[in-house]
Amino acid sequence: MKLKKTLSFWDVFAIALGQVIGSGIMVLIGIGIGYTAYAVPLAFMLSAILSLVKQMPVVFMGSAMPATGGLYVYCKRVLGPKVGFFYLAILLITHILIALFALGFAEYVAALVPDINVRYVAFGILFLFYLVNLVGIRQAAAVQKIMIVFLLCGLSALIFFGILEVDYANFASQEKLFPDGWYGFALACVVMSFATGGAQFVSELGGEMKNPHHDLPRAIFYSTLLAAVFFALVSIVAVGILPIEQTAGATLSDVAREILPGHLYTAFIVGAGLFALATSINSTFTWATKSVLIACEDGWLPKGIAVVNKRFNTPHILLTLLLIIGSAPVLAGWDLHYIIMLGSGLVFIYDMVPLIAAFLLSARLPDVFAAAHLKLSERTVKVISVAGLLILLGQFGLVFSDIDLTGWYLISGYLIFIIIYIHFRAKQKNIH
Repeated sequence: MKLKKTLSFWDVFAIALGQVIGSGIMVLIGIGIGYTAYAVPLAFMLSAILSLVKQMPVVFMGSAMPATGGLYVYCKRVLGPKVGFFYLAILLITHILIALFALGFAEYVAALVPDINVRYVAFGILFLFYLVNLVGIRQAAAVQKIMIVFLLCGLSALIFFGILEVDYANFASQEKLFPDGWYGFALACVVMSFATGGAQFVSELGGEMKNPHHDLPRAIFYSTLLAAVFFALVSIVAVGILPIEQTAGATLSDVAREILPGHLYTAFIVGAGLFALATSINSTFTWATKSVLIACEDGWLPKGIAVVNKRFNTPHILLTLLLIIGSAPVLAGWDLHYIIMLGSGLVFIYDMVPLIAAFLLSARLPDVFAAAHLKLSERTVKVISVAGLLILLGQFGLVFSDIDLTGWYLISGYLIFIIIYIHFRAKQKNIH
């Protein structure tokens, strides 16, 4: 499948940054504070470092073989078609997390208009960016860059007005930093890892980048690092001004209301709150259909759903299916915390597959390994891949310690369904 190469570095950087700065700082920060109180800035910084470790092997593979649907293509080429589709099938179901962005967006609208229907607003923002992405990826990237500017200005305003109001004595007490011990801090790091991760998904757009070998690694690294700086500074303000009882489980709007003048508070809600989540929704619509396009070509899914609109060069049927997946939890009224933990648990499962592919890349595709734009030794790639796998296994265990029996049944049932589907589909289509 040939898609037009229209994306510059700044387009890809904006998409990556929008994917990272979203629910994490605007919605999940309150949950993180509930787990580890004043240590939440440390949780953000550690999570960003761990995210970069996990993303490094993906960055390396992206510099070696950029492609539309990059992550699926990497896994397929190194580990085989069946494992590649297993990875993709888990990734697909985690797109319910787009509902998290939409519900977070709606909560910030409700901070300005208290009587508004949160579910309708959440569905409305999903539908809006569905339409934006229907008319082309360049248009979606242009909208993204505009929103990113407003987002960073909004976060900067909160930092500027709040950083000197923080009571830094609270950060010197181990009891206040770790009220629930290291377990609470570890759970906060797991939640924050969902916030600091995500930049690697721009690998899905490799076939639409003008200079993917060069731009893809830079976009992933720079967006994650910039997001981490803002996360750390904003979280210091969020936890350091109001009592923990007011900020645990709350959003940044509660903190902003206390420290920003009225007009700046409104600007913050619009610029930071709304645009942070809007950029994540837009990013997801931008990249989430690319691997599915390739999987349809490979015979795993019906080719009829992979139709690309000739005028706009967009997969309109797949975008519609993504809208349905994201809207279902919103309209069904699922609990926000449950969506986070269930979705994050699956994220840690499918994130392991590309790391295994990176570990085996030099042995299975030596010519591709040697051609990588990012020059790393075979040993370095393997060590980082193993480190990433160990991080994921630890995070996986922590997440599933907080999921109830129903969640276990849902995840186990879906994994069994995938395995059965792969067996019969491969036999039907003669895929080896």
